[in-house]
Amino acid sequence: MALERMEEVERGLRLIPVLGEVMPEEADEGVRAVYEGVRARLRVPFVNFVFRVLANYPDYLRFAWGKMEPHLLTTYFERAADELRERALIEHVPDPPEEGWQGMGDIGSIRAFTDTIHYVLPRLLMVVSTFDEGLGGEPGGGEAIPEPAIAPGVAEGTLGLTMVAPDEASEDLSKLFEEIRQRHGHPGVASYYRAVGRWPGFLRTAWEQVGPLVGSRAYERRKGELLQHARSAVLELPLPSKGEVSALGVDDESAGELRAILAVFRLRVIPDTFLEVALIKAMLDGPEAARSSRFSFATT
Repeated sequence: MALERMEEVERGLRLIPVLGEVMPEEADEGVRAVYEGVRARLRVPFVNFVFRVLANYPDYLRFAWGKMEPHLLTTYFERAADELRERALIEHVPDPPEEGWQGMGDIGSIRAFTDTIHYVLPRLLMVVSTFDEGLGGEPGGGEAIPEPAIAPGVAEGTLGLTMVAPDEASEDLSKLFEEIRQRHGHPGVASYYRAVGRWPGFLRTAWEQVGPLVGSRAYERRKGELLQHARSAVLELPLPSKGEVSALGVDDESAGELRAILAVFRLRVIPDTFLEVALIKAMLDGPEAARSSRFSFATT
């Protein structure tokens, strides 16, 4: 990672906890409309962490999302996400527990939620890459908007779970959350872990298998491949450019803050979670199942 980007990541890591998140029930009408679009166009029944942070800059969020939204239900976008998913599983998938997963929680709900997150993460990585490249001054592809391949709406069978709030976690779960956060150097615990934390036995067992791989050579190599592949895919799309953002009245200081936030999610939070959810999916259902998604409309 270039020094400039490392400094942006460090800035974003300091900034995100200060800004906090705009939860759906706290959002104004314009941001709520974006949140509704996120659910309908990303096809999942929740609004991801990155949007809840970007909502602190509502004019930017509305503009950038509006630029990207028409492309999210196209075959091009879905196939690009499928290709990322095919590449996300690192070597040496941990073995599932010898005694199996039963007794560690509601495995049906855990499996459905894992499938949902596994579906949305490559799509989310491309959205955030698009935002980041645009603010970085990269030229995008053509402005023509292709016809959507599918109607907007939450994909049937996807599942959202209520996250465990840090102040509601037991002492043992709080320690586990902090262990996960520190291992990654993230500004908080990823939403996936906060949700499956409803079943601490499952989370502890999964993390004991996945945690040692975080930051390994195979992990970092695969992350770099995913970031590069996502970048190549989004450069074919129209990007929300820095000039357009400036025309909204977003000053240089705010633009720098946005780039720092996007760097954290693009280079750390989203790809890290993607790699780990792919591993957990493989432990639950086998490696082949972790290379595709049952929710993809490009494969039906």
